[in-house]
Amino acid sequence: MDNRLPLRNWRLRLVWLRSLLVLLFTLALMLLQSLGHTGYHLAQLSWLGALLLPSLITLLSHRSRKHQSQLLTLELALDTLLFILLLQSFGGAGNPLSFYLLVPALLASLTLPLLNGLLVTGMALSGYLVTFNWYHRPASDTPLHALSHELSGLHSIGMAVVFVALLLMLTLLGQVIQRLMRQQQRQQEQALDLAGRREHMYQIAATLADQAHELNTPLGTLVMLADNLQHAPELPESLHAEVNQIDQLARSVSQRLKQNSAAHLSGPQPLSTLIEQLRQQLRHLSPTLQVESELDVDPVLADGESWFRILSNLGYNAMDAGASRWVIASRADEQGHLLQASDNGPAHPDTERQGLGMGLILVNAALEQMGASLDMAFGAQWTQVRIHYPHHALHNPKVPDHD
Repeated sequence: MDNRLPLRNWRLRLVWLRSLLVLLFTLALMLLQSLGHTGYHLAQLSWLGALLLPSLITLLSHRSRKHQSQLLTLELALDTLLFILLLQSFGGAGNPLSFYLLVPALLASLTLPLLNGLLVTGMALSGYLVTFNWYHRPASDTPLHALSHELSGLHSIGMAVVFVALLLMLTLLGQVIQRLMRQQQRQQEQALDLAGRREHMYQIAATLADQAHELNTPLGTLVMLADNLQHAPELPESLHAEVNQIDQLARSVSQRLKQNSAAHLSGPQPLSTLIEQLRQQLRHLSPTLQVESELDVDPVLADGESWFRILSNLGYNAMDAGASRWVIASRADEQGHLLQASDNGPAHPDTERQGLGMGLILVNAALEQMGASLDMAFGAQWTQVRIHYPHHALHNPKVPDHD
């Protein structure tokens, strides 16, 4: 992606610049004529009108997408050449209007490759030096550049030194600016490419997390069914071995899915630690999801691994629903503790899907083993999950007896 101004736009702007220059010259001549100056020569008026010739090239070829750099080089070179001829008829390099030659040189250094820019700069410098050496005093009735009658040679040399210094400085400055613009463009392209790759990684990670979440639900269901079949009295003896193999395989795969995310969270864990770990995990899967905590109390949960899986299940559901904000709150009262998780996901279904319903069944089963209960409330664009659990679900370290 090129953020620089296209060369075609530069060419169209030069049309306005030439037109403005010719208009100002014409108004100046009319003003001088009104003040009583006479003696306009046909050559001067001809070169003044010839300044518009490059605009004709622009109007005939500006729709073409090819050779824009070469066409801009040609037009700037013609601008320089025609203005030198006009300048020669108005007093040569001694005329302060000669500093207009800096304009096409600066535009060339800003927009064109180095060699093309040096070509235009060389033409401007050569033309100025030619008119400086081939200086002629204008006729006494020439309306423009009346100061030429009284200019000294030292003044002309000073103007030449200043012109050459400005020309070199502006040429160098234009090339530096053009190089900085190219570097900035490359940096922006690299940043956009990196952002695109990062977004692609987020999409892949979210897809994998969703697939793992969906895979974990049927695995948990399979474990429950296999466990029920093993204890079913009507199961034939010939099927006990197969059911046992299914149960072991399902538990093995389920354990492999869980060990990477929650193995280091086994044992008692503070709720704030589980939330922080879950925040880091969801940040990679859904960067737009903001996980917040409002903890009046920070209980130490006895089974950190199970609680982390429960919170992860709720977080995945909020992420799948397109939530941008997920708030986990914790409060305590005389009857026990309340853990509340609220999200603003607009894509929660009105009726429970099979995967979501089975996931909640597994969460409920895990909570029932801890003596906790779960209830949910749905709104138009929000979902609230409340988990009530007793005090014995917390980790209470024994205090050693002292004699």
